[in-house]
Amino acid sequence: MFFEDKYFWTSFWVTFKFALIQVPIKLLVSLGVALILSKNSKAIPIYRAAFYIPSLMGGSVAVALTWKQLFAINGAVNKITAVFGMAPVKWLANPNTALGVLIGLGVWQFGSSMLIFLAALKNVPQSYHEAAIVDGAGPVRRFFKIVLPMITPIFFFNLINQTIGAFQAFNSSYLITQGKPLNTTLYYGVHLYNRAFTYYEMGYGSAMAWFMLLVIGIFTAMIFRSSSAWVYYESEGK
Repeated sequence: MFFEDKYFWTSFWVTFKFALIQVPIKLLVSLGVALILSKNSKAIPIYRAAFYIPSLMGGSVAVALTWKQLFAINGAVNKITAVFGMAPVKWLANPNTALGVLIGLGVWQFGSSMLIFLAALKNVPQSYHEAAIVDGAGPVRRFFKIVLPMITPIFFFNLINQTIGAFQAFNSSYLITQGKPLNTTLYYGVHLYNRAFTYYEMGYGSAMAWFMLLVIGIFTAMIFRSSSAWVYYESEGK
């Protein structure tokens, strides 16, 4: 597996790069949208529902195929860019852009993280904001000195969930690109599936699954280990 399978480390590196890029962007987008939706407005419930719809759809076949059509050579994205005089781009056939398209799909499904962040923002005591305003703190300073430390446990929770989910990614690669072009979108899960269910090497596929379990465990342990330096628990006063 480690020395003879030429696609093993390729698929692992693609999955690692996917997780490394998608997870931070998805968390930042989720938090940014949650901050916007935490404001008081009559239209906020409508916005919340609209932003959460992509997550309700999840990584379904219909969503993946729709995304594939959007980024096809004659898809909606190229038609929109053509209005600005840009030449059509083969988004899914270009090794430099194919993985980015799949990352974009993952980021677009930020609804669940956003709702969790939104609940955390609502639980920040208003008295803290009022005291900071009296002391002359502006919105930016209040966010970094009060809001962000208070929601770090939720950030930690979302980080764990999104990291595990990213390493288990499968649908977008299998349904949209099948690992092409030049294996630049060959997720580890897709390679595992091919070895186990296309070539019927069930033992090999099981070994690959155990290895990924070990990798996820290591990264989860690293995140837990680092949490003492940046996660604030109000009950513990640290």
